[in-house]
Amino acid sequence: MIRILIPLDGSRAAEKSLHHAIAIAKTFPAELILLRVIAQSDTQETVRVDCVDLALSRRQAKAYLDGLLDQYATQSLPISCEVTEGHPAETIVQFIANTKPDLLVLTRYGHGNAEDFATGGTAHKIVSRIDCSVLLLDPHSPTDPKDYYRRILVPVDDGKDSDCAVAVAAMIAEIHDASMLLLHVTDEPRLPAGLPDTRHAHQIVSELRRLVRNEAERRLRNLAAKMPQEVSVETRLLVSPDISLAIEITAEERDSDLLLLHTIGPGSEQGRRYNSIIEPLILCSHRPLFILRPPTGEGLASNFRSVYLGEQRLEVG
Repeated sequence: MIRILIPLDGSRAAEKSLHHAIAIAKTFPAELILLRVIAQSDTQETVRVDCVDLALSRRQAKAYLDGLLDQYATQSLPISCEVTEGHPAETIVQFIANTKPDLLVLTRYGHGNAEDFATGGTAHKIVSRIDCSVLLLDPHSPTDPKDYYRRILVPVDDGKDSDCAVAVAAMIAEIHDASMLLLHVTDEPRLPAGLPDTRHAHQIVSELRRLVRNEAERRLRNLAAKMPQEVSVETRLLVSPDISLAIEITAEERDSDLLLLHTIGPGSEQGRRYNSIIEPLILCSHRPLFILRPPTGEGLASNFRSVYLGEQRLEVG
């Protein structure tokens, strides 16, 4: 059973994350943890100054979470609630470090301003500092709780961790009767700087382009062939110098309601939590982003494959 953490600030925007968490829980046996942080002010004065105010805030937070428990009681899911106080981003990051959930489901903003996200909003502070997987949501995206998910986009590369991302996406697609698009974006091979611009050099680059394309097409065919028969799968190969932009444009064209990505593979850089492909999508995409991330020092195979794929009949890889 996986553990899904859903931080809530009392806003309707944040509550939309519950629908997504339940949709994921229909795929993988899951326990939901609802977290309400009683926010401290940005000044040196905190809610601890007045014990009566603190007790009242805690009571209100618990009543709020209890109301959600009653609302979602018919879902037959194990749901627990936690109330704590502190600065929201720091408190949630510390809570994740202590409890180690498998997945964080988070809206880009709740009571805060959507424009603040890319410049240091609460959601950005959390996502940039944690080591668990994340389902990042834009509450302004139109969603129907009864219609999750229908069009899943999975960018793939040549790494084994793409196999795991495709497998997880296929499980979600099978449960929700969704279609899948496997997208492979490659950069255009070019003449190295300083190499003479000769006919022979252009022949070499042309051959390299052919080899890269053939290998990418083979990779897509192999992945598509392993999908369950019940899942509709398409493949697409694109050539672009900006992989993130190509992914986002394709998601817009396809009206994808879930992008499933992984953090390891080409583009990863030492010391960074997200590679140079994922970071622009975190900042700019308004599509739901499911970012698979293993615990520090572990590969996806030791995390998601053992926790999730071991409980499922689908194997990719």
